[in-house]
This record gives sequence, C-alpha cells and structure tokens, in this order.
Amino acid sequence: MKNLKHKKVFSMGLHAGLRNYTVRDLINLKGKKKLTQINVTNVEEAVACEEAGIDLIIAGPPSPLKEIRQAAPKTFFTVGINWLEHPSKESAIKQALEYMEMGVDSIHCGCWNKNFIKYLNEFNIPFQGHVGFVPMQSTWTGGMKPFGKTATEAKKILDDIKDLENFGAWGVEVECIPEKIMKEINNLTNLITISIGSGKNADAQFLFAEDILGNSAWRTPRHAKVYRNFNKEFLNLQKERIKAFQEYKSDVVTKKFPTNKYTIDISETEIEKFKKYLKKFK
Repeated sequence: MKNLKHKKVFSMGLHAGLRNYTVRDLINLKGKKKLTQINVTNVEEAVACEEAGIDLIIAGPPSPLKEIRQAAPKTFFTVGINWLEHPSKESAIKQALEYMEMGVDSIHCGCWNKNFIKYLNEFNIPFQGHVGFVPMQSTWTGGMKPFGKTATEAKKILDDIKDLENFGAWGVEVECIPEKIMKEINNLTNLITISIGSGKNADAQFLFAEDILGNSAWRTPRHAKVYRNFNKEFLNLQKERIKAFQEYKSDVVTKKFPTNKYTIDISETEIEKFKKYLKKFK
C-alpha cells in the first residue's frame, strides 16, 4: 500500500495497530475520493487486497475472520454478523464485541432488527447498514431483482438510510438500485454510500472477490465486472493435477520411481554387516 500514511489505532481491548483509514477519515472523505471495497473469503484474497491498495475489505462467517485480519492488518475491515444466529440483541452485541476485540473495524448489520442496531450504537461500535435489494429480504421485495425502480420504492430506500443515520451508522451498502436514484440519495445523506450494482454516483464501489476473479460457483451477476478467469485456471490446474497423479502411478507401476536420486544409500561394508546379523533369524 504505497503512498498512504497509516494511522495508529486501538481495538476496544486497547490493542495497538495501524490502519489505512479510521471511521472519521472515511466520513471526511465523502464526496472527495472514490473508495473501493471487496468481499474476501480467504487469506490470499485479503493479502492481495492490501497489496493492491483496496480501501475497505469485508467478510463474514464462515470465512476465517481472525486469519483475514492478520493477513491484511492495515486495511479497514468490516465483518458481517448473521442476526438469525442470535436470539437476542445481547447475544448479537456479544458477538460484535468479540470481533472488535479481534481487531475488526466495523460491523455489517444490514438485516438486523432496528432495535438490535440501536443497541449496537449504544456501545459505540462502528457499523454499516444495507439498503435497496437485500438478499435476505428478497421475498418482501419480489425476488432476486433490482429495487427502487418506482418512486415508492425509492422513498423507502431513502427512509431506511435516514433511519441508519439516526441509529449512528458511518456507511451503507446500497445494492442494485437505479443509478439516478443513487445520485439523488447520495446528495441527501452524510453516510458513506457503498454501491454494489447501483452505479457510479456513490462514495465507494463494492464487489465480491470471486466475481472480480471469475471463480464464482454461481452465475456472475449483471453488475459485476470480471477481471480474470480463475475458474478456467483452476480447471486447468485440476487437469494438470490429474495428469501428475497418473504419471506418478505409471512410474511406480513400471518401476521408474523411485530411482537412486530419490533413495538413501548405504556402504557395502555396513550392509554386509547387517546381512550377517540377519542370518540368526533364518
């Protein structure tokens, strides 16, 4: 991460670290700099994000969150918590505090109960919300399709964002809404708006690493730009893996492996001594 001055920060457990951004930095950057956020699922992706200078990373269970934090220690890191796993707001907050102690910078709570979100704010835990098309709420919005294509839907998006403002959020993921609606809304909120499929008129752009890299098990969504074809590379690697195993088996069967290069030798004197010792067992 070149040409970026890192700031010293403390976790809620007072563990010191360095970060590319604090929450205040992000808020102060609204309208001044386009930011990038990537959803990562493993250490390799996290390392690549930090090396590439990606501004924000985000992940959620079952990804190895502790290892991701350690792999990208200087990148602002948001972690999602599935509120369905928590029967009470106290349980959800306990999980959030554990993540903050781990060195996480922010919590993603897009599908949380509003009372849960208010409770989160009482602990001064930074968080971002989620509006527009929210996958877990797709049954209420008509399925897997964009949201906000009517004035009524657009009004709900803005109302949801205003609620998040009042609850104390620093940012909001805005998923699959019309670009023109995104432009209007971005001018009416002090939150950092993070667009995924909502056009360029937001403060940050968000994509999943698997879509960028072309290694998703699902059909790539319309809004995602694919920059590499890892699925093809992985398929080629698997073909090469099978060929290598086949060649190994063939070498074993035909006694081409192991050769002297891969075995351990012993002097003739020592082997003869051992053979004499073996006579007592015959």
